[in-house]
Amino acid sequence: MNTDTFVTEHLCAGRLRLTLNWANGQLAETGIAWADDNAPPPSASEKTGPRTSHGHAVQDALRQYAAGRHADWPDLPLALEDCTPFTRRVLELLRTVPAGSTVTYGQLAAMAGRPGAARGVGQIMRRNRWPLLVPCHRVVGGNGKMTGFSGTGGIPLKEYLLRLEGALPAKD
Repeated sequence: MNTDTFVTEHLCAGRLRLTLNWANGQLAETGIAWADDNAPPPSASEKTGPRTSHGHAVQDALRQYAAGRHADWPDLPLALEDCTPFTRRVLELLRTVPAGSTVTYGQLAAMAGRPGAARGVGQIMRRNRWPLLVPCHRVVGGNGKMTGFSGTGGIPLKEYLLRLEGALPAKD
């Protein structure tokens, strides 16, 4: 008998849409996009909005975040079992980088005990399955340049998130 459980939650606040994909009580992945992009809306059979207690907590935090206020993101059970120890360490450290701050790939590699692994950190960020909740948008190039972003909105969404957090000046 298969007892696997899968739940998808579609959350929106402000210009942001966040999708939470749960598998057996763990957050398998998130997706972040513009709320107004051309992505197809959830099908009629998919309930939108929070469906779990974690989803309600994330929705509350997302509303605060999208309004430019401090968001108290819940500590969620991430599905990390297929991650290497180095990947886990990098993701754990990244979660400690506060809103309004950025860190370079090299700095994050050094924080994780492997100062020469900036490119490895870049690959971890590229494959980050939990954008926004594991804030890979706060990682920038060594010269402060905006580089890739694992969310579907690309660099413009990364810059928008950093502006919301006060890490970049507001656009005129």
